[in-house]
Amino acid sequence: MDKRRSRSRNKRKKEKKFNWTIVVKISLVFGLLFLATFFSILNMGSTNIINNVYINGISVSSLSTEEARNKLEPLLKEKLDKEISIKFEDYETTILPAEIDYSYNISSALEEAYGLGRTGNIITNNIKILMSLFKKTDIQAPIIYSENKLDNVVENISLEIPNLVVDPSYYISENELILTKGSAGNKLDKDSTKQIIISAINEEKSSINLPVNSVQPESIDIAKIHDDIYSEPQNATVTKDPYSITVEKKGIDFAISIEEANNIINSSESNEVSIPLVYKNAEITVADLGEDIFANRLSMSTTKYDSTNVNRATNLEIAVNKINGTVLAPGEIFSFNKVVGERTAKSGFKEAIIYADGELDYGLGGGICQVSSNLYNTVLKANLEIVERKNHSMTVNYLPIGCDATVSYGSVDFKFKNSRSYPIKIVATINSGVITISIYGIKEENEYTIDIITETLQKEDFETVYERTSSVPEGTEVIKQTGKYGYKCSTYKVLYQNGKIVSKTLLSTDTYKPQKQIVQVHK
Repeated sequence: MDKRRSRSRNKRKKEKKFNWTIVVKISLVFGLLFLATFFSILNMGSTNIINNVYINGISVSSLSTEEARNKLEPLLKEKLDKEISIKFEDYETTILPAEIDYSYNISSALEEAYGLGRTGNIITNNIKILMSLFKKTDIQAPIIYSENKLDNVVENISLEIPNLVVDPSYYISENELILTKGSAGNKLDKDSTKQIIISAINEEKSSINLPVNSVQPESIDIAKIHDDIYSEPQNATVTKDPYSITVEKKGIDFAISIEEANNIINSSESNEVSIPLVYKNAEITVADLGEDIFANRLSMSTTKYDSTNVNRATNLEIAVNKINGTVLAPGEIFSFNKVVGERTAKSGFKEAIIYADGELDYGLGGGICQVSSNLYNTVLKANLEIVERKNHSMTVNYLPIGCDATVSYGSVDFKFKNSRSYPIKIVATINSGVITISIYGIKEENEYTIDIITETLQKEDFETVYERTSSVPEGTEVIKQTGKYGYKCSTYKVLYQNGKIVSKTLLSTDTYKPQKQIVQVHK
């Protein structure tokens, strides 16, 4: 009997305890709902962002969208004004986010921030407002940048890193195909570099290391090279309705079998080998058509050179004569390195000053970059498509910054495409210290006046160093090497029609290193 009473009392105690727990829970829920509803009602009349909200780590809590924008813009701009140092071994350059049009979409971030506690239903809004009392919300503003400008920056870097891998290359010299096997070296991982640059800007890093791999040159595929150069002869043709011209082409083939060509390559210890070629002439040439198909000069560029510098002048003359008379059919690509060929003593090139890793040096063919640069400007003025072009490491004295085109056989080329509807012809002359390069063809229905403009982004002073020598009288100074400023610039091509701008296109963003000034004083 006592046991039954005891069990009954325990049961009643548990029921009381259980009922009390339910009451507490229900009260808590109603309390939270009341609190959330209270803050929701307060927020309904507010035009400000709710509490505990950040954008890119910057608090915008309890601010209007206009106040938040005024706070964000200078702080985020400050982040974009910081240079990032880009390094690989001894190589170093810098980039500003502005060079790739990097910016934050502040409007989008503010819209998201303002919508917190407003864009859902009453329950979700209440929960979001309540949670803002305890939990921080950090919104990342969407980023915007120019893929084309980033590609241009990375492409320039890929050509500047030291000890570049030299892939196999070839060019045709009269009756021979000259093959260069290439050499092992460094190659930039361009895709990874782009990701690293964007991440560095996002994370406000001051420096990054480039992802560079040591690679072997590609193997020579002689069968593919044969297929690339092989062609049957084509006769020149002209039609008048609509007007169309086809330039004649010689047929070309190996003078030996592909197997024999492979044996020559594999048995040669030299980095350069030659394969004999055979040509077959077309039966009808442009001259046979009786038409003046290069009647109009489409563009012209002129630069001056020192004719008393015999070696450099010789190199210029060889290069000018090599490109002179070149005819390109529509869609055909011109390669400076293929047309001019490797700069060797056998080809007549002389030792002259070149730029090498940002310093002055001597090398075979020194100076011919003036020809490629002159041609580059002529091509731009003819509104032709640029396929490949790289600026010098330092400024040149014959053209403005942003208007030069350096070349280095086996690594850096200047290429352009005849993107016009008719054939074009390069006419190049050199005489009495003046190089003139023109492009002739037929004017099309839509022709433009073209202007090339360059905007300086940054200017860097040069260093002056003093060199003591007994050859200089006491108390005097002699400038042995004139200093040059360093620059970072963007160059644009502007098209006009009837005096009005039709388009403005970015051609390149270039960096030029400063050249130190060397002053000799008495020892």
